[in-house]
Amino acid sequence: MNKKTVFYFFTALVVLIFKPDLSYSTPTIFKYNVDECLDFWTPEKIKKAKPLKPRNIAKPLKTRNSRFRKRSGGITIRNTTDSSKYTKSMPPSERKYDIINNTISVADVDQIRNFPMGILFISHNGDLFSCSASVINTNIGNIGLTAAHCLYDPESQAIFNNIMFSPGFDHGQLGPLNLIPVAQAVVTDQFRAHNDDEFDWGMMRFAFNLNGYPLEYYTGSLGWIFNVGGNVRTVICGYPDGGNLPNCPNNGVTLCTWEGAPNLAEDYYAIPDLELGNGASGAPFIMNYDPNTNLGWLYSNYANFDGIEDEAVGPIYDPIEFQALLGLLGGL
Repeated sequence: MNKKTVFYFFTALVVLIFKPDLSYSTPTIFKYNVDECLDFWTPEKIKKAKPLKPRNIAKPLKTRNSRFRKRSGGITIRNTTDSSKYTKSMPPSERKYDIINNTISVADVDQIRNFPMGILFISHNGDLFSCSASVINTNIGNIGLTAAHCLYDPESQAIFNNIMFSPGFDHGQLGPLNLIPVAQAVVTDQFRAHNDDEFDWGMMRFAFNLNGYPLEYYTGSLGWIFNVGGNVRTVICGYPDGGNLPNCPNNGVTLCTWEGAPNLAEDYYAIPDLELGNGASGAPFIMNYDPNTNLGWLYSNYANFDGIEDEAVGPIYDPIEFQALLGLLGGL
């Protein structure tokens, strides 16, 4: 596919949230040439990308989380806003178009296979990393979700630059749409301020427009829902490197799945005895997953492995905060 056909007339912006109530200060903006970013990610660079290592947990979550009681204390909705509309959920969406031999056709609903899960490639200060991510259903159709530490570096207090997404990536091979630039990324104020797993999630807007249609029209997209409780049958899809996921090569470039029922802790989801290693950060927690369509409802993402409690950890999304971030990206 001709990348200039897909990514023409676009200037990429990466925006960092600075303070609450949507009245944030002048954002830090990164501008880069899309063609140059695409040219940077050669097959050799892709092979050199190392699965991003989850951050070390120095203390048990129960101790660390005692500092944070107000879950939506960072990004809030103005008092004049009807907050009830922010508790809605969104169903999954099947892809509508196929791309075959560089031509676009209506997707065959009898043989439809969505590919909303994919790999993120990240270039930051000369280092190359990879994470897991997914496309979620929104009004603009160009929004993805991953772990916040796949988008933002607390040490340098900066958004990673030159982030690329390949939906459908598997067995070391790029997906049908190759590489798609991330145009804009946001993380929660709490994660930016406290680097805490409880808030380790963020969103991104993709620089994608093909024949006037957004990304989810070609990949399909996960729905999203809140407050699902514990012991919900769940599938996690990501790219683990190392760890102990069974029936997976755990090599960081193969899309693998885990199925089970996470426990609901006070402020997070926990999966005992599961370590997904590196590269799985941002992998979606999906309920009502349908293996025939590859779709379901996202309600959390893999944030980290707590070596003290010996459990995989996923954040609980605050619905108001979640949709506030969507609003900042134009996704509502």
